[in-house]
Amino acid sequence: MTASRTMIISRRGMLASAAGIAAAATAGTTLARADERTVEQWIATKSDALKTVRPTAPLDDLRVLQRSLAGATLVGLGEPGHNLAEVTTLKHRVLRLLVERLGFRTLIWEEDWSIGLLVDEYVRTGVGDLAALIAEFSPAWRNQEVIDTITWVRHYNARHRHDQVHFVGAEHYATRAFVYERLSRYVAEVAPDQHPEVETLITALLPNPTMTIGDYAKWYFRPETNKEPYLRNSARLRAIVDGIRRPPGDRRHSVARQMARQIEAFYLHYSKPWPEIPSYRDLGSARTIRWWQEHSRSRSVYWAATAHTSRAAEVRYSAPEGPMAFTPAGSHLAEWFGDRYRVVALAFDHGTYRTEQGALIELPRPLPQWYESTFAGLDHDQSALDLRQRAPGAVRDWLAAPFQARGFPDLGADSTATGGTLADWFDVIIRRREVTPADPYP
Repeated sequence: MTASRTMIISRRGMLASAAGIAAAATAGTTLARADERTVEQWIATKSDALKTVRPTAPLDDLRVLQRSLAGATLVGLGEPGHNLAEVTTLKHRVLRLLVERLGFRTLIWEEDWSIGLLVDEYVRTGVGDLAALIAEFSPAWRNQEVIDTITWVRHYNARHRHDQVHFVGAEHYATRAFVYERLSRYVAEVAPDQHPEVETLITALLPNPTMTIGDYAKWYFRPETNKEPYLRNSARLRAIVDGIRRPPGDRRHSVARQMARQIEAFYLHYSKPWPEIPSYRDLGSARTIRWWQEHSRSRSVYWAATAHTSRAAEVRYSAPEGPMAFTPAGSHLAEWFGDRYRVVALAFDHGTYRTEQGALIELPRPLPQWYESTFAGLDHDQSALDLRQRAPGAVRDWLAAPFQARGFPDLGADSTATGGTLADWFDVIIRRREVTPADPYP
């Protein structure tokens, strides 16, 4: 999960305040030793070795994904921790496969929708400063490997001017002021009689220009801030924009309606009590993704933390500060898109991690009860396993057992992720043996 510098929710705060939601499970289903050997043998037999983590390498070793993702229109591309070099470069390779060989034309990112608009303009036209845009991203994404991924999208689009890849932010927690200004100009153009009221509402809602969006969110979230006028005005703004009569299929109006929804979602987000915010955040992401799928009719990749891509009805994290539970975006996406939504997730065995404070820490090998431990016998540096292929009964039982995995990477054995089953979380697992920190930028 991303701990955004513009998002006021810290992991510690969410965990402490969510203590009453659910206690994280600590015991997984233990398979009999014979069944465990069957699962390990099946994994060893069915896993396809991947040759490299180098993003620009040929893609032939990723053929297993082409089989697994046939028929998908939306693919969740999850990661168990951010700022891991090999995880990001392997995801970059998967993105290339989806774009170059399977016709995917949108990259949806676990980042705010408003900054996504500017990144989309950059990757399609080259207008803008990528380094400055990355500086506005959450700390989880401010690294060279992410820059390389977005730069690849820009280069692809420069070569395919009539068949470009879009970039979309899925989040609503840091809606910037320029969205309000663009919405005002749109209404002035298409519904001038309604513009005076819209301009009054936007003036009342516009974030304080003397604050960063993060500081503004913190100010608004304070208990002493009267939220009722903001909730009333943002709901009225959305209703006005929704009610503007435009021809069916008007794409500009579709984007304008999304702008109004994002503004309202921002104020709703920070009006909620701590325990409700994680689920509201993911519901908002899922709604934005569904809007984009309907708006664009394209095949899309959802690049996010594994917990957000999961189809489980509830995801739970344990940690010394207390538990956290929420309904992930992937659960909503699976409900809406069914089998057209698939999940490819990265996993790792051990390595090194750099915290947001810059400290290097060791990532231990997985605990026996974590699903990642079942892959310990693989002798590949990286491999891909299709979980949808035919499997013996012991493997089907493993896939249907209660899910348990590594939680927050920096907490090691003190944090576990649970919720649903392994089959709820993944269609394909790409496992890397050892990981290292991404290169920080700047």
